[in-house]
Amino acid sequence: MWRVLVFLLVLSQGAFANTAIEDLRAGFEEALNKVKVLQAEIQQKQADLEATMQTVEKLKLRLDSKANAAQNTADDAINRANKAQRTANTAQNTANEALIRTMAYATGNGPIDNTNVGQIKSRVLRFSKAKTNTKIRISYTDNLRTRASAKGCRWEIRVDGSSCPNQALIYDDYALSGDNTHTSRTVVGYCSGVAAGSHTIGIWVGNVSGYTGSDCYTGWKNSTWVIEAEEVN
Repeated sequence: MWRVLVFLLVLSQGAFANTAIEDLRAGFEEALNKVKVLQAEIQQKQADLEATMQTVEKLKLRLDSKANAAQNTADDAINRANKAQRTANTAQNTANEALIRTMAYATGNGPIDNTNVGQIKSRVLRFSKAKTNTKIRISYTDNLRTRASAKGCRWEIRVDGSSCPNQALIYDDYALSGDNTHTSRTVVGYCSGVAAGSHTIGIWVGNVSGYTGSDCYTGWKNSTWVIEAEEVN
């Protein structure tokens, strides 16, 4: 009888053990399924993150492309501006060279002219002016003298027989006690307000205001005289 009881007791303990094992197995399988679910969620999040990174990378490439295009456009604009400036400089240089070619001069050795009031008819330059809004730079070299005491002679550069419109080009020479010195001199002036076209540049002499009766002399012993005219901006 007792053997039967022992058998039943052992059988009962085995059944309890199997139940516990099944419960543990079920718990493990449930935990494993949760792990799998978490792994799947992690994988999905990784895939989403990779997709987002790819999108960001594409946007970055687009932005870089647009930035490069904008830089290229700016560089092209700068290059065009530099080219235009070089073209303008070349045009200005060409214009300046064209003005330099408008220089003209007249020169000679004598004759002596003892005119006190009037034109020195042997000193004449014919000059052609290209533009109206430019100036004429005129230089005059000659041997000039004022004789006697407390006298003054005035030489004037005129265009077409008239004083320069905006500024008379006048140069005075005074004699002290008994002066009779012949001196080579150069005078320079700018004449503006003269229209384009052909003009005649001449030299006039006269007394300085308040010094009447002056003895004026232009040229001496065939010394060289020069009248030079140049159109300038």
